[in-house]
Amino acid sequence: MSPALLSVRHPVFIMSIVILMLTLGMISLKGLPIDLYPDVSLPTVVVQTTYAGAGPQEIETEVSKILEDEVSTISGVQKVSSQNMESVSILTIEFSLKTNLNFAEQEVRAKVSNALRELPDDIDAPVIRKISPSDAPIMYISLQADMDDAKLYDLAKEVISPQFEQVYQVGQVDILGGRKREIHVSLDRDRLNGTDISATAVAEALRSGGRNVPAGKIDVGPTQYSFRTLAQYQSIEEIGSSVLRLADVYHPITISSVGKIEDTLEDEKTRSRLNGKKAINFSIYRQSGANSVKVADDVAAKVKKINADFKAKGMNAEMKIVQDTSRKIRANVFDVYESIFFGVLLTVFVVYFFLGSMKSTLITGFALPNSLLGACIVMGMFGFSINIMSLLAMSLVVGLLVDDAIVVRENIFRKLEAGLSPKKAAIVGTNEVTLAVIATTLAILAVFGPIGNLQGIVGQFFKQFGLTICFAMIVSLFDGLFVAPVLSAYVAGEHSHKPPTSRFGRWNQKLLKDFDRFQTWLEKIYVMTLRWALDHPIKTILGSVFIFFFSLFIATKVPFTFLPPQDNGEFYVMFELPPGASLDGTDEVAKEIETRTRKFKEIEDVLVFVGSANGEAHKGSVYVHLVPSKQRNKNTTQMKDELRKAYAGLEKYNIIVTDNPGQQSSRAFNLNVVGQNMDELVQYSEKLLAKLKQNPSLQQVDSSYRAGKPEYQVKLKGDVAKASGVTVTGIGMELRTLIEGLTPAIYRENGVNYDVRVRLKPDQRDLREEFAHLRVPNLSGRLVPLQNVASLKEAQGPSVILRENRNRYIQISADLTPGGKGLGGVMAEVNALGQGELKAPAGVTFSFVGEAERFAELMTNIMVSMGLGVMFIYLVLASLYGSFITPFTIMAVIPLAACGAFFSLFITRSSFDLFSMIGCVMLMGLATKNSILLIDSTMERQKEGQSRYDALIKAGETRLRPIIMTSLALIAGMVPVAIGLNEASKSRTSLGIVVIGGTISSTLLTLYVIPAVHLYIDRFQDWFMGKYRKIFGHDETVV
Repeated sequence: MSPALLSVRHPVFIMSIVILMLTLGMISLKGLPIDLYPDVSLPTVVVQTTYAGAGPQEIETEVSKILEDEVSTISGVQKVSSQNMESVSILTIEFSLKTNLNFAEQEVRAKVSNALRELPDDIDAPVIRKISPSDAPIMYISLQADMDDAKLYDLAKEVISPQFEQVYQVGQVDILGGRKREIHVSLDRDRLNGTDISATAVAEALRSGGRNVPAGKIDVGPTQYSFRTLAQYQSIEEIGSSVLRLADVYHPITISSVGKIEDTLEDEKTRSRLNGKKAINFSIYRQSGANSVKVADDVAAKVKKINADFKAKGMNAEMKIVQDTSRKIRANVFDVYESIFFGVLLTVFVVYFFLGSMKSTLITGFALPNSLLGACIVMGMFGFSINIMSLLAMSLVVGLLVDDAIVVRENIFRKLEAGLSPKKAAIVGTNEVTLAVIATTLAILAVFGPIGNLQGIVGQFFKQFGLTICFAMIVSLFDGLFVAPVLSAYVAGEHSHKPPTSRFGRWNQKLLKDFDRFQTWLEKIYVMTLRWALDHPIKTILGSVFIFFFSLFIATKVPFTFLPPQDNGEFYVMFELPPGASLDGTDEVAKEIETRTRKFKEIEDVLVFVGSANGEAHKGSVYVHLVPSKQRNKNTTQMKDELRKAYAGLEKYNIIVTDNPGQQSSRAFNLNVVGQNMDELVQYSEKLLAKLKQNPSLQQVDSSYRAGKPEYQVKLKGDVAKASGVTVTGIGMELRTLIEGLTPAIYRENGVNYDVRVRLKPDQRDLREEFAHLRVPNLSGRLVPLQNVASLKEAQGPSVILRENRNRYIQISADLTPGGKGLGGVMAEVNALGQGELKAPAGVTFSFVGEAERFAELMTNIMVSMGLGVMFIYLVLASLYGSFITPFTIMAVIPLAACGAFFSLFITRSSFDLFSMIGCVMLMGLATKNSILLIDSTMERQKEGQSRYDALIKAGETRLRPIIMTSLALIAGMVPVAIGLNEASKSRTSLGIVVIGGTISSTLLTLYVIPAVHLYIDRFQDWFMGKYRKIFGHDETVV
């Protein structure tokens, strides 16, 4: 029983399925989480270790190398890299995609625990966390208040942060900026020397005192008694009264006798200002798998409540949401919804004009909600979310979803015009095109199925896109073969020729008749030109071959890149001073940049960070948030160019205006120069840097290498030190306590813990001036003059050391110049440089990372996907038509679709990027749909006895309307995407441009080239089968 016959005989059953599908689809749509991108799982674990006061070289040898050796032995590790900066080691371990992230984290924790015994004793405990793109903060919120720094920090940490943490599905809250209260024991050098007490002895005295110690418990009869010693500091004065040792029975030496106890603030590491006013900032993270928009809404509601509480209490404090990822998500989601809405509207408009019947239009248009909501059911079952990729898939298939219904309804419409009853027309009309409809749908599935199953990170990114299209197309096939016949049989009714009575009806009918006459004229013109093409098949085919090769030449003029420029209304300004600059020095530059930035009326918020999160005082950043796009005349890219001009004269501060906040490999172009010898790396990377700065396709080219700030190294005098009983460790710990300071104890007040830091007074901490006056303890605890056992020399080292797979590397990064050769062109030029003019010395190599690495992976995956798509389309067509030769006729249209894609990108000055590549893959399936309709009808007529020439002419005349209808419906659905209705969609316009251009070229060329190709391939098939039967025989038995 055919699908049409089943549906016409059991209409209630079919419509019950539809009602159920629509209901479940609505429920699933509301339940799907909303996010910006698919939740791509990157098995990556980061280990951050703080070793305060240590230089990059000490961090590398004392921390990173030890940890690298340990974690490199874990199964599944692909890459181990580290950033070694002053006081901080950041170790990144990347695992293969098949590795379970929770297992990887546990293994890393175990290995780090094993390495702890080899690490310095006074490092902070390593912080281990797993990361993925979805773990980035979803919001930044600023707190501003008129109160001192200590109270402001306590307000943020103890009052506000817990409220954010209590919000449903908030995973983590970090505080950026501000200074916490800290108790300082400022030691006097002369008093220490006079009493023969070392700074480490003071620290040890604080560590052993100031805390309650449980003494134990005993049982006496039926009662149990507990004992504990109470020594917790009740006041700051008690810290000073701690005894260090007894000078005599009546004169104990206390901490206050060798230093001063101060209630002050911790050392300032970073500063932040929002629009010129001091601020503390909160970064809000969501839990894995949480709905970003819902979490952002809940946090925003909490901010309103906190501000209301401030007002009620009379506090001069305010919180403001500065950066909100949900804005970007909403803008992109709204844009795609908008594209779907207008795409549906234009598609239905096209169908109405071609069919000239409102009932037929509604029957055809019913495929849209049915297919989209049906796809939502399967998306929910697979754990997908509503994101750019899944919504983009839905916007792309708007034109495709009505194709099956158009073909079926158009053929039923013809049968009604021929005089058949609605039920008979529904069955006969559907049966005639069932094979063609199945073939066209399978061709689309053959293309997008492989995309949904690609490997690697790019494959995970594309999974929801490819499979969402497959889900929608399967539901569309059900609609075309089952639902459209039911509605045609029971809703459309007889083909009516009654004249309308209203004025609008008469105007509408005249318009439709004029369009019908246009269709009739178009069919006549097409038949006339098709006859010429079939009379001159060689000229037709050679003409198309010329067009194809000319389009390949045009393609070389189109820039290749990974992602087009983003226009999100926000960006960052990164800057840095020479290593060694103080926080105050960096702040002076920050204020100048801030002043120049705030002059632009298009800018709403300016959030300044002085000092980096890793404690680098010479670096800073500015987050710039623009006013809504409707309130300004310049887009984000233009505003970035304006600011670059505004910073003229500040070039020495290495100002970079970029979309990304400056982490490793975060910019568009990233190149790692790898080797062991640092001198060779520096020399080669400097040559490469100079060459790349001359490349017009790159802008703001920068290197990660910095000469480093001046440092002073203390070197032990071996024999003298040995005779004095002084060890390197003893000197190191004493100097560390004297200069950097230790925090051996805590002071509690109102339930809040504050660190107690021990070190020299500020005016005595300059080792260059105080070297001759300082003393260090020997093994007996007696103080020995430092200059007797050690010497001081000045040196200079790198400010940061980067490592990858146990080698050092220097990273060169840059942004792409709009209108340049794109990422692909730059990568090709760099590879050519490496092979020729700037060949790397022995032991030095370079590799592309970040977006460039993803671009190479994308190109490989797209080629694999296209290859699989071609093979699957061929096998599907061969299976449906029972021939290994016929599919070549249908698939000859694929190169013709590429012609329009390349021409359209060239004309519109767009780039060949991630989205246009999606469009090219999509064209493979789209182009074959029209060929299938034409050749399927031709073969049916040939089976009825018509000649090859006549069958092609008649099939072309019959199939012209559905071919043009489906193509125009697809183009109409793509127009909103190609135009880019708002700022969020501008980066995706290349997708619509490629699909529209490819559809136009494939449709026009299909109508002429495919019939000409069919003449030769069908003749070849007859000749081949004749030879085959002569050699192998032919059994005509019917089975």
